[in-house]
Amino acid sequence: MNPHDPSPLISLATAYWGSATLIAAIRLKLFDELSAPRSLSSLSQSLKVDEVALDSLLVALLSLELVTRAEDGTFQNTPLTERFLSASSPQSISAALLYNADVYPLWGQLDEVIQRGDTAKSPDAYLGDDEAKTRRFVYGMHHRALGVGRAVAASIELGEATLLADIGGGPGTYAALLTEAHPGLKADVLDLPGVVKVSEELVAQMGASERVRCQAYDYYQDPLPDRPYDAALISGVLHREQPEKVKAMFAELAERLPRGGQVWLSDVMLNDERSGPVFSAMFGLNMRVLAHDGRCHAVGELSEWLEEAGFELTKRVTLPAPIHYTVLGAKRR
Repeated sequence: MNPHDPSPLISLATAYWGSATLIAAIRLKLFDELSAPRSLSSLSQSLKVDEVALDSLLVALLSLELVTRAEDGTFQNTPLTERFLSASSPQSISAALLYNADVYPLWGQLDEVIQRGDTAKSPDAYLGDDEAKTRRFVYGMHHRALGVGRAVAASIELGEATLLADIGGGPGTYAALLTEAHPGLKADVLDLPGVVKVSEELVAQMGASERVRCQAYDYYQDPLPDRPYDAALISGVLHREQPEKVKAMFAELAERLPRGGQVWLSDVMLNDERSGPVFSAMFGLNMRVLAHDGRCHAVGELSEWLEEAGFELTKRVTLPAPIHYTVLGAKRR
């Protein structure tokens, strides 16, 4: 960076403007209205919002290239927003992005989180205590998992495994995809009671209820269910934990899985130097804001802890953006 030019600092300080604009438009269901050309006045009437303020929002969205404006002054979605933000699109990720709206205010207290070493608010609200926030969280994770899950699932080779423990399995999306891809495989989605209540709905929507069972489970308090698991998946969970808890989870799996039993990890991971990439580093901060023990782990760290627990690493693959996940596979020695 040029030490005489403050522009990068100003850009960083105002970067939230763009995300706030996007979240506001999603909350107002603006992109649902813009599948067809609409005038400013008709939009303000449909959305029941102030016309002058809506004009400012639309200009901002134009500048971000999220909507278009025709010569007659009507507005419409771009191909990108029509595909991913319109309610009429099966590929809509609006629900997943709205989860970020719940997280958004907490980032404003990041300095307090760093001082205190803990979250500004308990994560229990979206893990069962607040039903609405929990539903947004689980549905948000489901829509994200649908976007990245097929690439992650394609990287997981379960072979002859018959029963998968999906630890912290959230919406059950991965369990549904993996049991679909591996005939004869069944899976248990193990997560908190408020979460699996929503998971059961999503598993049913995916037509996987006969293959996937959802069971209330808290890995802080409960041992793994007494079931003949020969494989385990921990996806998008370990970034909530500090190293000692991760090692304890690996040790329990080493005790419970048979020889040759498989463990698969998929998560946002740092490089071995813990210096990046940027998305992973920022994601680590996001987890400090959200979780009591949030931390983004390095690929090398997780590999080493698996080896220490008695597993042999069998696969390592980093998936490209926008997935940002690394998949590690190991089997019990």
